[in-house]
Parts: sequence; C-alpha cells; structure tokens
Amino acid sequence: MRTIVQTLHGEAVRLSDSPLAQGGEAAVYEVPQYPSVVVKLYHPQVLDKRRNSLRAKIEAMCTDPALAGFKQHSRMTWPRFSVFDERKQWRGYAMKKAAGVRMTVLAHAMAYHEHFPDLDRPALLAYLLNLLSTMQELHAAGVRLGDYNPANFLCQPDGREVTLIDCDSWQVQAAGRTFHCPVAAPEMLPPELLGKDLARTHRTLESEQFSLAILIFKVLMLGRHPFDVVGGESPVANIRQGHFPYGIGGGGIPKGAWFNIWSHLPFRLKEQFVRTFRDGSRDPTERTTVPEWIQLLSLYQREITRGWHAAEIKPPAPKKSDYRGSQSAPQPLSA
Repeated sequence: MRTIVQTLHGEAVRLSDSPLAQGGEAAVYEVPQYPSVVVKLYHPQVLDKRRNSLRAKIEAMCTDPALAGFKQHSRMTWPRFSVFDERKQWRGYAMKKAAGVRMTVLAHAMAYHEHFPDLDRPALLAYLLNLLSTMQELHAAGVRLGDYNPANFLCQPDGREVTLIDCDSWQVQAAGRTFHCPVAAPEMLPPELLGKDLARTHRTLESEQFSLAILIFKVLMLGRHPFDVVGGESPVANIRQGHFPYGIGGGGIPKGAWFNIWSHLPFRLKEQFVRTFRDGSRDPTERTTVPEWIQLLSLYQREITRGWHAAEIKPPAPKKSDYRGSQSAPQPLSA
C-alpha cells in the first residue's frame, strides 16, 4: 500500500511503494505523478525528538526571500515545500529529484572505472570547478554546508555537473534565525570544531574553507585523505596537530600512485594545500578561499591542455626532477 502525503493546501500525493534511498534520519520516495520530484520523510523516532525544529528550519528555507531562488536551482535539492500525513502532522518536504554518481566513487582509486571509464584530469577539474561555482553562490547567501561528506555530491557521468543533496543539514540564516548544521564526519572538520557539539556550533567561512580543501584534496588524490599519514596517527589526530605530511618537511607522502599524483600537481596548487593545512591549522585566515581555488584549478586545467602537466588520472611515474615547464601564471592569487 502506497504512502499518501498532503501539501499544505490539501493536495494528496501518492508516493512510491519503496524508498528510493534511506538513511538514519529519513527515507526518500519517488512521486509517480511528478517524476522530477521526490519526497523526504523523516523517520518517526526522529520526528518524536525534533519535529518542531526540523519543520521550522525547512519552512524557513522554503519561504525566506533571500533563499527562495535556490528552490529552482539546477545543482541542488533545496527544500520546495512541506508535506503532511493524513492527520495533518508534518512529515518532511518535497524537493527536486537528483541524478548522478556519488563523489565517493569519483574520488576512489578503483571504483571510478565503472561509472567514469574515460575520466582524466581535465574532467576531474571540471567537476570540482562546477561544485565551486555552486559553493560561491551559497556562501554569498550566507549558507554554510558544514557537512562535506563526498556522498552528498552527485556527479553526472555524461556531463560535468555536480548536484548537492541533503541540503536540510546545512547551516542557514533564515526567518531571522540561524539554523546550525548538526552533523559532519570528524575527519572532514577543521581543528577548532573537533569535539564540539555541532548542533550548537556556528560554522564560519574559514571553517568551510578547511573542510572544502579536504574535499578537493581527496578528489584530486583519488580518495586519499590529506592527513592520512602512512605509519602515523589517525587523520583526526593529525588535524588536531596540524600534521600535513605532504610538501617540504612533511615526511609522510604515501608511495605509489599517490606519490606520482602529488608530484604532478602544479607547484602553486600544492603550495595552497600546505598553506591551508599547516598555517591554516593554527590561523584560519590563512586558508585558501573559494575564488582562489577557482583560479588555481582553472589555471591547472588550461596548463594540462598545453602539455605542462600529466592528464592521466594515475600518472605512471613521478614528475621528472628536471622538469622546468611553466607551472603557473606570474600574477598573485586574488583574495
């Protein structure tokens, strides 16, 4: 028997027999009557504890004039309107149906072959640049993602677009309130947020920049975490200590494919990872910004087409030590 939900205006909508996807907090159902729409229903145990706060956040996201434009954004599944059960109890919301392959597959040393068989470095950079353009829009509107789980980004194998899902977890300022992001994997957090109650912690632009840099590194390095030291401590322990093992004095670059990839990255790109993960570990103002990443990755993409860097996802050998090609334009990075 199919679940039936209602809109605020009383329109009854039938959902699919089984969920399209589900997690610890909610399940997502297709809407046969409207193929481009899905409905997210929170589990009863979640609603028992957080119904009022969840509803307040979702409805603020749907109605705040400064954010309303995101409901039709082609690259995010922003909440569109609330849905209710037959007793008029709030259950969740409707959103755009997203397609694509999770970024965890794209950023994996082996898994990318199945869904992205023709993937190369320029294509990888195109996905990142597409994501960064969306991030720039969100940051300009005061939105902070907070949760940089690669599984929350869907990449289209037949294009270069990235769709952002699980928007309801983000930190937003709406209806005169700040709604925090209560979740994140510890290994994706900056040092100042480790161990804190995230449901009560304000995410800043600088905390976003640290987490975003981890995501960019993982994509470029086929899933390798920047603070994953061979023979060393856990990524979380290394984040706390600011122990980034790459670059001069790092002393812990993994051998094999990851060493080869790192050696082929442009010098100024590596320089910004070092800046963000070492200097930025102690001083958040030293973290690379979204506009800077866009400039760096765009330059990297252009230089690959000129033959200055390897285009392969896995370069077969390290860059030769006598390589002296132009690695970047002479102008400084813009802030």
